Formats: sequence, C-alpha cells, structure tokens
Amino acid sequence: MDWRFFEEDDLEWILEATKEMFDESEWSDGEYDKDKVKRYFYHVLDSPLFMFGIIALKGEKRIGFMTGEIHQFSFMKDIFARESELYVIPSERGKMGALFMMKKFMEWARNNKAREIYFEPSVNGGKLDKFDALAKRLKMEKQPKYRSKV
Repeated sequence: MDWRFFEEDDLEWILEATKEMFDESEWSDGEYDKDKVKRYFYHVLDSPLFMFGIIALKGEKRIGFMTGEIHQFSFMKDIFARESELYVIPSERGKMGALFMMKKFMEWARNNKAREIYFEPSVNGGKLDKFDALAKRLKMEKQPKYRSKV
C-alpha cells in the first residue's frame, strides 16, 4: 500500500467517492452538494500548513482518502489534530487501508507538533465498537462524545 497527498487530478475520483460515502451515511436523506465538496477539496489542497488530505493507493488504484486538520486550543497556544473524513472503498474495507491512513495522519500531526489527536467516527446507524480494534492498534483511548440531531 502506498499514499500521496491530494493532487488536482484526484478531484473527479474524490467526487465519486464522497458521493458513495454520502449515500451510505446517516445523512443520505439530505442533498449531496458537489460544489461544496469541490470547495473543500481545494481548501485542503491549498492549505497544506493546517489541512491534511491523502489518497491511499494499492498499486495505481485509489482505494481511499482521508482529510484532517490542526487547530489551536481555545485556551492555549498548543495545537491538536482532528480527523475529518476517512473513507475506504467497500472492496478494501477490513484490510489495512484505514489503519494505514490514520498512521500517516498521526505522523503528520506529530510533525506539526500536535499535542493530541482526535478520531471521531460517526456511528452511522451501527455501533461504534467496530472502530475499537482500529483505535486500539493506534494506541488511542475511547472517550465519550455526545450529540443531538435538531
């Protein structure tokens, strides 16, 4: 498995992948916004100092993507990194793609002097437990998170 940072030629594939991701998400009853995805893609591409965007590759085939960002805590100058999107195509799930991309993100975060790294997957109608093995391999601890739909 290999990886690389986003390149402009990835846009069409990202649009297809994010549409698939959206269709299988808990938000699929909403309206997918292709233009918003394009704007976000270019924001990631144009902001490498605080935005992270990679493509996971198996040979030349794109099998997943990940985005994340660094932020400063509101109460001190230290920074933290937060995973934003993590997607692996269905045929490659359960293999090493997500772990591989998360490790690259964590390495990037450490290189940017992040104090903490947050991974907050969506339950998506299922159970969060499916991410426990991934988090354990990344030496992450589980903490509660609450949310409410309005």
